[in-house]
Amino acid sequence: MSSEPKPRDIAPLRQPMVTSIGIIMGFILNFLASWATEDEGRATVFTNADRAVAFTLLLSIALMCIVLFRLLDIRQPDHVQVARYFTTYRLYVAAIVIAVSGVGLALFL
Repeated sequence: MSSEPKPRDIAPLRQPMVTSIGIIMGFILNFLASWATEDEGRATVFTNADRAVAFTLLLSIALMCIVLFRLLDIRQPDHVQVARYFTTYRLYVAAIVIAVSGVGLALFL
């Protein structure tokens, strides 16, 4: 008798990712809010370095929103969830790398 293997339960993997994205997104939004309210008498995004930082941070926030949607969307059948999780995990890592590179740009430019 050949029976299909039971789908892997990804709930324990999902919860830490949701928590960490919430924390990281909170830090990024706090950084952007304090950066946007600096009173220097000119536009916040003024130089090409400012544009690069803003682009990377906004891109990482957009990717994090997509990851959150994919993590919280439970409409997928069980046999698809594991493959979907691995794609979501790659997007998660990409969002973190982009966010760290954006903060690095803010520090060094």
